[in-house]
Amino acid sequence: MSAFTPSGVLKALSLKQPFAWLIANGYLQVDDRSWGTQYRGPILIHASKGLYEEYYQYIKSHTDIPIPDRDKLEYGGVVGIANLVLCCKPGELPTSLSREQRTHFGSVHAEYYGFLFAEAHPLPLMPCAGKLGIFEIDVDMLLAAPPPAQTELF
Repeated sequence: MSAFTPSGVLKALSLKQPFAWLIANGYLQVDDRSWGTQYRGPILIHASKGLYEEYYQYIKSHTDIPIPDRDKLEYGGVVGIANLVLCCKPGELPTSLSREQRTHFGSVHAEYYGFLFAEAHPLPLMPCAGKLGIFEIDVDMLLAAPPPAQTELF
């Protein structure tokens, strides 16, 4: 668990598992999208309620990444934070990128945008709804809300 707790209103991006876990834990540096963004800076990594089963199975079977068992992955909330440092198409990569960063862009389709993440850290699950695109989450309000099970009592 990270000792860092974000606060304030932060940008967020929702991803299906296992991609949310991979980014939050620093194993995946680039995610591809059909759309780009001018935003750069801190971004919360939100895990949607979906799982890409074929990618999960591939990671479990063909890599040494210590991904948790399926029932231990977290869904439906913020699972990490990273810095979004670049968004561009693979053919527009700046020369300043490291060889490793360039390698991560290798799987991005030529017509898509790669979102390059750096300094990723996992966070304890903060349950909340996700949205399409980049959206905002008020972390202070989220953390001040009673846990979902408690709200059912009122």
